[in-house]
Amino acid sequence: MNETLTNQIGEQLKAARLEKQLSLDDIQEITKIQRRYLSAIEENNLSVLPGDFYVRAFIRQYALAVGLHPDELLGETKPISMSRTSDLSRAHRDNDGIVRAGIDNTPTARSRLANSMPTIGLGLLILVALIVIWFVLTHIGTNSQQTSNGGNISVSTSEVSKSSSKSSASKSSASSSSEQSSKLDLGTPETDTSLQTTIYNLSNENTKKHTVVITAKNTGTSVKVNDASSNILLNETLASGSKIVEIPAGTTAFNLQFSNVNNASVTVDGQDVEVSGATTSFWNVLFNLNK
Repeated sequence: MNETLTNQIGEQLKAARLEKQLSLDDIQEITKIQRRYLSAIEENNLSVLPGDFYVRAFIRQYALAVGLHPDELLGETKPISMSRTSDLSRAHRDNDGIVRAGIDNTPTARSRLANSMPTIGLGLLILVALIVIWFVLTHIGTNSQQTSNGGNISVSTSEVSKSSSKSSASKSSASSSSEQSSKLDLGTPETDTSLQTTIYNLSNENTKKHTVVITAKNTGTSVKVNDASSNILLNETLASGSKIVEIPAGTTAFNLQFSNVNNASVTVDGQDVEVSGATTSFWNVLFNLNK
């Protein structure tokens, strides 16, 4: 964050607090953010704060407490894909693996498809011809074997069937074991009440993609999802229903910031996530994927 911009933010927050005749202790009571962090924000002493996640999160909570609009204060504009009024029917995945709802160039896509139709048609014709040749050769070979082997065919078929059955059962068992071994183990989370954060430390999970499902309950919740580079993957108010966020492979950490956290439930790769923060409406859930 630009140092001059942060200094201006600190001055604006302090001015708004004094205008409302509130002390830092009052802001601490409202936001549950420690007084020393609030004072550091006003004085532009950001080295006291634990990281960029919390700089922005704490500024947003401070702004809401003194009646300022956090997005305008931070100079942030919600991406089209995160707007409550945007058309999510045109959502697509960019090359960096992030899902966005930007406008897809449909005419260009159709034009490319039209240009590739002759090649596709030729490929289909070749495929059909190969299938026909395979079927004919197989059918002739089977008939020849039946003619030469006579009554032994039923015995041979039975043995093949049993062997195939055993092989299928073995593959099924191996597949089941593989699925169980690859199931995500979230372990026991840590809770840091001073940072208003639940922390999951996972080992060697940064090489895989992960699917996060956020479901709104009761009156809904506001949620913002960032990766370790502060790229915004989701920033939206959910009144009802669920939202899916894909975490690309190679991401070392991602953070979920909630307002009205008690109105949200979360799963990661189908596993229920423990979301704490019953004493405050604001809460973070941080996933370190390479601990």
